[in-house]
Amino acid sequence: MAEQAVEKFTITETENGKLKMILESESAVIDEKTEIAVLKLPRVKFYEDGKYSSLFVSESAEINLKTYDVKGIGKCDITTAKNEHLQTTNMQYNAKKQLIFSNTPVKITRDKDTVYGDSFEADTKLENIIIRKQRAILEKNN
Repeated sequence: MAEQAVEKFTITETENGKLKMILESESAVIDEKTEIAVLKLPRVKFYEDGKYSSLFVSESAEINLKTYDVKGIGKCDITTAKNEHLQTTNMQYNAKKQLIFSNTPVKITRDKDTVYGDSFEADTKLENIIIRKQRAILEKNN
């Protein structure tokens, strides 16, 4: 079994010369046979048309080095450029569809409003979100 260990690294993905994703991690173990990298404390910055859109942070992650699909393991957080926050566990990113999703409980905070659900699917900017079995807490402005 061929494995590589890498400490403190960065991977940058571009499309047509524009930033698409920047991934940083404390460490990774890369299995060359399966082309899967297991990361410790990864941070992924997503870009749309070269402009920053969101930051994904998790305890650990697995990245498919062929497809760039990501499986966030443990606590996962996303913060958008508009200061919106999503918290869940075991979240996944489908690079081809540019969608994030999880079948675990989720909490999304926008301004003073909070929405809870038992699962979700969204784009990386959290503009189009499907939350299943949702419950909302809306704060009234005085």
